[in-house]
Amino acid sequence: MEKSHQKVLETDLSKDQLKVLKEAFNAFDKDKTGHIPTDVVGTILELLGHKLSEEELEEVIDEYDEDESGQIEFNEFVELASNYVEPEEDYDALRKELREVFMMYDKDAMGYIPLDTFKQILRELDGAVPEEELDDIVDEIDADGSGTVDFEEFMEVMTG
Repeated sequence: MEKSHQKVLETDLSKDQLKVLKEAFNAFDKDKTGHIPTDVVGTILELLGHKLSEEELEEVIDEYDEDESGQIEFNEFVELASNYVEPEEDYDALRKELREVFMMYDKDAMGYIPLDTFKQILRELDGAVPEEELDDIVDEIDADGSGTVDFEEFMEVMTG
């Protein structure tokens, strides 16, 4: 049985997607037991952008908590979550595209763009985002208070 779980880990999800799932799982596996209570599965899926009804969630948990222990192990969680995670674009191709976009705004090749330019990019991508939400995104990404966004921070927002 372990082999089939391993296969899912290797083929269906990218390393980045697995990393996100592992981080989400670990956040709820506070005692590092290797499993999480089934009642937090809905919360994690919601954080990943998938709100399930109580009925849907029960069905999912029944399917993946086969021993009815009330616990979901990480490999079961990955299998469960892989049904809700969007297939990822080729990460390298995406990174290259985002690098080109970043360089269009980093005209002087300084390695960063000013926050107001970054906000302008976000507005262009989605004009419906309220200004205070943009401010929150900017505050979060500029944790060091530099007033600029480097490429890695840019990538994090654009892929996150």
